[in-house]
Amino acid sequence: SCLSNNFLAYLITWMSNLHRRINHTSCQTRNMDASRALFFFFALTALWSGMSAYEYQTIGMSGNANQTLALQDAGYISWTTNNSNYDNDQDIRVFFEAPVGKRILLVFQDINIEGDENCEFDQLLVYEGRVITDHFLAFPQSYVCGTSYDDFASTNNVITIRLKSNAVNNGHFKILSTVFAPPSNGPSCTSGECMCSNGRCINETLKGDGVNNC
Repeated sequence: SCLSNNFLAYLITWMSNLHRRINHTSCQTRNMDASRALFFFFALTALWSGMSAYEYQTIGMSGNANQTLALQDAGYISWTTNNSNYDNDQDIRVFFEAPVGKRILLVFQDINIEGDENCEFDQLLVYEGRVITDHFLAFPQSYVCGTSYDDFASTNNVITIRLKSNAVNNGHFKILSTVFAPPSNGPSCTSGECMCSNGRCINETLKGDGVNNC
């Protein structure tokens, strides 16, 4: 997540140049360059595997109506922990809470929620804060349906996710959640965090795991 794209680009360029050099040099030099490439490959593999140890857990909304669930540094939100389809005739709210001072990023990775452009059938609604009942001041920041939706970043540490489904054509959703600190004026994040290119600070254990948590 926080691995520099410039560093990766440098490695790709270096390997490409080395490949061309190997093809245009003597046998002795070629063997030396091949050995260097092999060493670099194993060193990079070890470095990458050392940065990819974070284990993502899945939180299921089913059975947790009106409950407040604590979010880890990153994980997934689905209907069940094994990502099964949601049930028909549902109207359920679950509150998700990050530590005080943090915010929550939602990436809708895999969704298939019945609905037209106005989300008139099934809906996944995302609210800022803890919204227990409907009232004129409670309106969702995101109406999610269909098969894709833009990322959502909260402005505080608590959000409400509400699923409303009708009597037919159930679907599924898998949402990547990441707890982050908002961009600051400083040049770096606090200890134990790494900074994304957009200035968000996430836990450094998410670094280089192949998942975009930024």
